[in-house]
Amino acid sequence: MSTLTKNQIRVPADKLSEVLRAYNTIGEFLENFLDRRVLYKKEFLQGLNCAIREIAHHKTKGVKNFTDFVS
Repeated sequence: MSTLTKNQIRVPADKLSEVLRAYNTIGEFLENFLDRRVLYKKEFLQGLNCAIREIAHHKTKGVKNFTDFVS
């Protein structure tokens, strides 16, 4: 089983997945009430807006695996 170790704290992969699901749930909930500018850092919002523009202008390409995605 994979684990994440940081500052001597070990978190098994399945527990880390639970935490990430909870984080995403909280984020989705907060987006219903708060403006994105309050929730996210400026750099993240710039990247998000750039991605939205690329999608709108069909400047994306399909990928079949993670290696294609990160290249």
